[in-house]
Amino acid sequence: MRATRTIVLHPDDDGESLAVVVRELTVAEVRNALLTDEAVGDPLQSLVFDGFGLGDLLMQCDASAADLERCTPGELAPLVTACQELNPFFFRVRQAIERSAKAVQAAVEQTLLTAPAAS
Repeated sequence: MRATRTIVLHPDDDGESLAVVVRELTVAEVRNALLTDEAVGDPLQSLVFDGFGLGDLLMQCDASAADLERCTPGELAPLVTACQELNPFFFRVRQAIERSAKAVQAAVEQTLLTAPAAS
């Protein structure tokens, strides 16, 4: 049985709260999320946090994008923590992919800098 955790967010100053259920991802869900081209998402959403974005949180919980966008990054901290605790595999794989992509980019840039100029 998958692990779940309910987190209460407080996105509004009016005292209204939002209950969000975070769920543990399967290996197949992590593969589909990180190794396919299907879900690129909103570029701004992908830059909200260092190394992951709102789209990554959305796939791990039952909140909508509109729900999470009402929150500040600080207000989302409990959700981030719950996602990281329930899905460490997702974040490890995501980090490994990011490191590999940066290494490839650095190698390409180095090749371009050291390649002889075309005549």
